[in-house]
Amino acid sequence: MTVGLLVLALSCAVPGGGSDPYHNQGPLTFLVKDIHKRAVAKMEWQDRMLQVGSSTLILADWLTTVDGIRKGYEESNPILGVHPPLGRANVLIATGLLANTFLVPKIKDKELRRGVWAAMILLEAKALRGNHLAGLRLNFRL
Repeated sequence: MTVGLLVLALSCAVPGGGSDPYHNQGPLTFLVKDIHKRAVAKMEWQDRMLQVGSSTLILADWLTTVDGIRKGYEESNPILGVHPPLGRANVLIATGLLANTFLVPKIKDKELRRGVWAAMILLEAKALRGNHLAGLRLNFRL
């Protein structure tokens, strides 16, 4: 047995004896990667403008909504409820803002992506107009 180990050690040390490029890599070395990473949707300047515009309006609506909650006004958003707690409103609106910023850009169809952002701009503009008419201001104390 000692002789066998000595022969094995010497055969690995001989130049050219241990030059197998696939040595010690196993049978999975030869598998080809067939799972391709999804391509990120191509964003043009129009997409960036819609993304920034809708995100800015969501943020402004968030700040005026906080002012309305602190003053005891009723909320018109059915998802938030009539008198939502401030923490719940912050979590839900922040989630919507993050989805608008990071999930909508992953939509590959250009028209659908832009349509979502355009719809958000219209909805938020209407909400901000209502908040302004109610006398609400931007409240940076979340």
